Formats: sequence, structure tokens, C-alpha cells
Amino acid sequence: MTALPSMAATQKTTYSLTEASYPVFVNNVAYTDGRLPMLNYQGSTYVPLRSVGDLLGASVAWDDALRRVHITANEDMRPCNQAFCNVSVNGSNGRYIVSGTARVFEAVMNYAVEDGHNYLLEHFHTLAEGAPAWSPFAIELEIPESGQPVNGTLTLELFEYSAKDGSRMNVMSIPLETFGP
Repeated sequence: MTALPSMAATQKTTYSLTEASYPVFVNNVAYTDGRLPMLNYQGSTYVPLRSVGDLLGASVAWDDALRRVHITANEDMRPCNQAFCNVSVNGSNGRYIVSGTARVFEAVMNYAVEDGHNYLLEHFHTLAEGAPAWSPFAIELEIPESGQPVNGTLTLELFEYSAKDGSRMNVMSIPLETFGP
């Protein structure tokens, strides 16, 4: 009697994935890496682990000896994306200090503050180093009382402009303060 491998054991399954045609947000940060897109297979979304791990502030590592992936959540779960990480806000009543790290093209990061309806402030900040290095930043913001909402949230948008087409990219929205009852 001889043992022959069955055809089922030697056949590999092929899956047909398509790029997700819908936006995916991780902790309110849009995933926008065109080099490593989100994919869809029969209604399920598949994500690049390291990219999503970065957005979650988690460590993603390959263990070559055990041939497996380890994902470890960072206890300090401040939002991260491809350009901004470890962002924190201190302050109140229209005076804020925003700090973190950034890696942006030509060391220029942009920011805007909005009240849910209008932009109250738009400016840029020059970092010590440009991408691919991560560079620390601290920005002082002052929104006059007349610009603060009676009922609503002041939100900071950090972003960079695309060198390719001038569009905003790597946008990160950070609530500064909520006013009202």
C-alpha cells in the first residue's frame, strides 16, 4: 500500500482582492497610504498591519524565529498617522500648546483651527528636520474669545500639502476644547 498526496492538499486557494473604494478611519484619522492600500474581499476589509498599528500607536513586529507577527498596544494611545504622532494638547479658554512629532516633506507642517463651521486660524510651522526623520514640534495657539464657539468644539487640523497635486494629506483632527452645556 502506498500513500499518495491528495490533490486538495497540494492546491493553493487564490483570492481576488480589490482596493477598498470607501474611506477607512482609525481613531478619527483617515488612512491614506496609496502604496499600501486597504483591500476588500467579499465585504471584508483587509489592512496593512504596520500602517494601522502606527495609526493606533501600537508596535508591529515580525518574529522570524517563530514566523509570526506580534502586535503590542502602546499604553499611551495618542493618535498617529503617516506624518504626525504623539500629539497632545494642553490649555483651555482659547490658549493651547500642541506638541508631538511630525515627519513631513521639506519640514513644513500646516495647521488650521475650526469651530465646526469656519476656519478661525490657518498657518504653518517649520520643523528642525524633514521626512523621513521624525521631528518634535510645539505650537502655541491663541483663539480670541470672540472666535470661540458658544456651543461647539474647537478642532485643530494638522496636515501637509501634497507635492504632487497640492491637496491636503495626512490630515489629523484633534479636538482642542468643547464649549457649552
